[in-house]
Amino acid sequence: MRPAIDRPSPQATQPALANAPAIERRARLAAVGEREQIARLFETTSDLLATIAPDGRFILLNPAWEETLGHPRESLLDRPMRELVHPDDAAQTAAMLLAGREHAAQIANFTNRYRHRDGSWRWLLWSARSQDGIWYAVAKDVSDRIWLERQALHDPLTKLPNRLLLMDRARQALTRLHRSNGRVALLFVDLDRFKAVNDNLGHALGDHLLISVSQRLAEMMRDSDTIARLGGDEFVILADELQSDAEALSVAERVLRALERPFVVGSAEVSMPASVGVSVSHDPDADPEALLREADVAMYRAKRSGGYRLELFDEHLRREAESHLQIEQRLREALPREELALAYQPIFALSRDDRAVACEALVRWHPREGEPVAPAEFLARAQESGLIVPIGEWVLDRACRQASAWHARGRRVCVSVNISARGLTELDLTARLHAVLTRYQLDPRSLWIEVTEASLLGDPERATATLTQVRGSGVRVALDRAGADQTRLSLIESLPLDLIKLDRTLIADAEDHTRQRPQASALVALARESGIDTVAVGVQSEAQLQLARRLRCTHVQGFLLGEPQPAEQVALQAPGAVGSLARWGPLARLHHRP
Repeated sequence: MRPAIDRPSPQATQPALANAPAIERRARLAAVGEREQIARLFETTSDLLATIAPDGRFILLNPAWEETLGHPRESLLDRPMRELVHPDDAAQTAAMLLAGREHAAQIANFTNRYRHRDGSWRWLLWSARSQDGIWYAVAKDVSDRIWLERQALHDPLTKLPNRLLLMDRARQALTRLHRSNGRVALLFVDLDRFKAVNDNLGHALGDHLLISVSQRLAEMMRDSDTIARLGGDEFVILADELQSDAEALSVAERVLRALERPFVVGSAEVSMPASVGVSVSHDPDADPEALLREADVAMYRAKRSGGYRLELFDEHLRREAESHLQIEQRLREALPREELALAYQPIFALSRDDRAVACEALVRWHPREGEPVAPAEFLARAQESGLIVPIGEWVLDRACRQASAWHARGRRVCVSVNISARGLTELDLTARLHAVLTRYQLDPRSLWIEVTEASLLGDPERATATLTQVRGSGVRVALDRAGADQTRLSLIESLPLDLIKLDRTLIADAEDHTRQRPQASALVALARESGIDTVAVGVQSEAQLQLARRLRCTHVQGFLLGEPQPAEQVALQAPGAVGSLARWGPLARLHHRP
């Protein structure tokens, strides 16, 4: 007996046959709707859609191309891509097209530049796939994004890479050492005479000079090298694929020779000798920041040796740099560990009795472990690391507290505090001074602040405005080390000053009575005419004291009158051996008659 088979009844099959045309119609309508939606999307999307032939001609483009490049779409069709692509991007674009012609290929995050109808260049970011040699591509206009990135990674004046981009490229160059036995070098270039040119010719021509320097450096370097500007007159050159340290030094020599040739600045011709520090590494895992610090250290040694020379970072400099780093690390703990102390050196007025009118507060460092550290050594590290700001705050507070204690005991002596370049321009100095004077109930005239010419020149306009405010509050302002670096007389005339302190070198050889001292004489004469007091610093002998009198200085300071001592030991009375500082004596001329 044959098994029963389930079969659909005739009545059951009839609806399905009847529905077949309706299903086909709906499918056809859906397909038509999908094509219309795709067409609408093709016409309205802001992305750039394109079909590209194997030879690089545009076959199909959507309207977004017209808005992005400014050309009518019809003028772009059948036009070779190479006619629009930036020359620097042409080879890479041709290689991409060739890869799609030979086999199926896919690309993502490919960028190149296309010429706009107005002559500018637009950056396009591509994603594309090839099939049978035809490219089906989507692109986005990323010009604004790349412009912003370039602004963040380039120096606005010279358009050179900045420190951030330099470090990224240095990191890539070091990584490539895994595949080679070459070397990577950083050349730290500092212009030796830029400050003088900038001061004499003005900032506008100074900026023009910096641009000219950047262009000359770019002309002499290889395309693979990177030239960056860190700021001011500091440039850094990244040279990779070098074979030896000697090759890096050869590059540095070329830099020195290139910058020695005169630059035309306005109506003048100026040469721009430089100090160059060179650091070289063949270690692919080296830290680019450490490499930059090494080049910086070598540059400073070249500058200390007289400038216009190059120095290679070597083992001796490595030990020196490590020592400086150790000092900086220990100095960070010096304040919380209460290792810093103040010593006070008295300042006497030649027109008064033998009592000190002020004491300069000088910071000293006595580590709990080891010997005291010389101020010249640790203050330089503090300045470079930024620690000078909290140290300066501490000195100001302690000095004013000490002045308040002296006043309470009837000793009306002022305190003089040194203000660093950072303390002068980075913080609200007037508000800080007011706060500490209020804290210790001090008359503003009880405080002197001392600044150096070097601390003023970083931002002279802001520094002058700050000093004007400070002096207006009653605090006295002194220019320290006047005459140390051929101080410009115009600087003294333009600054709001109460005192200038002559550099100790101006009276160092007072025993030489035949020597003429025109610079010292001019400084004192100008100060006297401007109502500014003068302090002869570094008085260590009776002859130097007599010279200060002949120069007609108003104040004196030095070991002959009192060494820096802790507050409880400082001598506020001139020693008896010196006699009366205010004694009368004829004013001798500095220039001897023939």
